[in-house]
Amino acid sequence: MKRKAAVIGSGFGGLALAIRLQSAGIDTTVIEARDKPGGRAYSWEKDGHVFDAGPTVITDPACLRELWELTGADMARDVSLVPVSPFYRLSWPDGTTFDYVNDDEELGRQIAALEPADVAGYQRFLRYSEGVYAEGYEKLGAVPFLDFKSMLHAAPKLARYQAWRSVYSIVSRFVRNEKLRQALSFHSLLVGGNPMTASAIYTLIHKLERDGGVWFAKGGTNQLVSGMVKHLERLGGSVRLGDPVAGIATKEDRATSVRTRSGWEESFDAVASNADVVRTYDMLRHRSAKRSSAKLKRKRFSPSLFVVHFSTDGNWPEVSHHSILFGPVMLSC
Repeated sequence: MKRKAAVIGSGFGGLALAIRLQSAGIDTTVIEARDKPGGRAYSWEKDGHVFDAGPTVITDPACLRELWELTGADMARDVSLVPVSPFYRLSWPDGTTFDYVNDDEELGRQIAALEPADVAGYQRFLRYSEGVYAEGYEKLGAVPFLDFKSMLHAAPKLARYQAWRSVYSIVSRFVRNEKLRQALSFHSLLVGGNPMTASAIYTLIHKLERDGGVWFAKGGTNQLVSGMVKHLERLGGSVRLGDPVAGIATKEDRATSVRTRSGWEESFDAVASNADVVRTYDMLRHRSAKRSSAKLKRKRFSPSLFVVHFSTDGNWPEVSHHSILFGPVMLSC
């Protein structure tokens, strides 16, 4: 009989896993609590305007294209990606602006305008970012850290790059100008990390952007979600919407079936969860799950960021797609 798998949660991670499983010949069902797929990339509409509630740019298009290429398909059939330039427009209260572009000559000119000595420092920073990218992304990006031993094995490689230090402190080693320090360290905010405390491993984003560019899914990130669902269903997978998971049954140390709030229940050879980790432990009917859930709930939770949505009519060519406003409060538009 054909093997079956369930993926709980239809965020990018859940959909990507479902596509990989279905491409490998495993009957895959994605189970989503909300009325539409997307997870953190959920979208909503009001007064004729469509709002992307989550990510707005894509920095590694190759990993997305690979999901289609697994079965010889072309991502362009379902999703159109448009390059974004500048990657980011950075602005400060005193009127200073800085366009982070994928052009060394133009970047050098802008850096020199802020601090001539930092031109060489930026090049050294890029070399540092390349090293972190090689160790932290290419070599370890797909490595599962299932136990303390596997983490210890990776530690010496990342220790060379002082990954325990914060993004901001590492950037400050290479450039002196405070605005450049902010410009080169804000990226961890996009994944919910404080640049003053987040691991310097996030500096690899600079190498990722310089190699792969920054892209926008035409029509909004919701179109990327829609395209992934279309591809999954074309392969034979299915998405069950508006039916939250109530429990994951287990036998010994293996998940065996999923039951939803509506009463639907089905057995699976494998169950993966792309839901919030605390929610996942709450769903899991296993002796260790309650202990893990209680331990996590005692921790202090914090939001990654606040999002304010605006809508407008017309074209605004003077406004860059991704604008970062620095000040007493940092805003990303």
